[in-house]
Amino acid sequence: MKITVIGAGSTYTPELVKGIMDISSEAKVDELILYDLEESEEKLETIYQFSKRLVKDLFKVVKPKNLIDALQGADYVIFQFRVGFLKARENDEKIPLRYNLIGQETTGMGGFSCALRTFPVIEKYIELVDKYSKATVINFTNPSGHITEFVMNYIGFERFIGLCNIPVNLLHMISQVTGYPPKDIFVKYYGLNHLTFLEKVYLKNEDATEKLLETVKLELANIPKEDFPGWLIECLKMYPNSYLRYYLMEKKMLKKIKKEGTRAEKVISIEKQLLELYKTGDKIPDQLSQRGGSMYSTAAAYLIRDLHLSNGSVHILNTRNNGAISNLPDDYVLEIPCMVKAGKVFPISLGIADEFASGLIHIVKMYERITIDAYLKKSKNLALKAMLLHPLGPDVEDAPKLLEDILNANKDFIKLE
Repeated sequence: MKITVIGAGSTYTPELVKGIMDISSEAKVDELILYDLEESEEKLETIYQFSKRLVKDLFKVVKPKNLIDALQGADYVIFQFRVGFLKARENDEKIPLRYNLIGQETTGMGGFSCALRTFPVIEKYIELVDKYSKATVINFTNPSGHITEFVMNYIGFERFIGLCNIPVNLLHMISQVTGYPPKDIFVKYYGLNHLTFLEKVYLKNEDATEKLLETVKLELANIPKEDFPGWLIECLKMYPNSYLRYYLMEKKMLKKIKKEGTRAEKVISIEKQLLELYKTGDKIPDQLSQRGGSMYSTAAAYLIRDLHLSNGSVHILNTRNNGAISNLPDDYVLEIPCMVKAGKVFPISLGIADEFASGLIHIVKMYERITIDAYLKKSKNLALKAMLLHPLGPDVEDAPKLLEDILNANKDFIKLE
């Protein structure tokens, strides 16, 4: 098996390498290809040398000459690149704050600018993947669900799976609390990436939802530990994804971000430390846990293993609904449990979505689609329409000025008229 990583200069990559090492005894890995842009050459070389020391002779770790070499003959391609690097993320987080709006990498107006910047690069890479391989693409590039919507429903490329570390963390935490292994846990979990709801938890044949919602506060990795009030859980009868703090506790979260600074600033500092440690080390440093993305390697590696083995396991993935949630359109890309079989993913029937959840899903899905139309038609007017629809977007007075600030900061990436 040949696995290619696009964006391999990321300091996340060693964790991914470790995950692939863990599955290599079950799903034989022959080559791991680490590719990144020329601008990331110094970082990539450090990651490449560290990865070779980590892997030893378990399989080949290769740094290709160019992207075509990286893609030719690949069985799986992992996207984990950030268009514009961390400086662009910093802009995504800081610009909305000028307008008293949430500044966050994937949610609200930060996610809006990140998506518009990323669509053209995704389009180019998908064309090359399709031309030079028969690979399945596993996408971590943010905003992951929005990107998956674009690829599956607008480009029409089917061998594409959006992935997030939050569901695997959720299952891990339920496992720790209940003592049941993840394979014995099934959840009615659905929504959009970073906008999901946990409605039911089954432990083998037992519905344990009420007991868990009453006695356990599930905290997901990477999210500020600001608990939802107990009355909200009682009211919803569901547990919201922690990113929904930005929607449901907007004032509190905005105040917190302004006080503590953006996540991008912290990540830039952590990355510098990690790269220094990677230059001489041969073990994954503890500091990597501060970088975020906890257990993303587990999510990616185990999905690749199970796709390869076609073993009928269940993973929570971003793909088309296809009837899984009966009262949402089939073509909505959702984050839902899927069975992995025949090298593909098949959404599992979950019944209907709660009206509160479905209402928010519809609004944000329409925002996603209008944003995609804005990119495809190069339209400022459609971009403004998308911004005004988003629950965390600007009002009429600020929208044009905010859009101009976003376009100026991304003038090398986003072209609207």
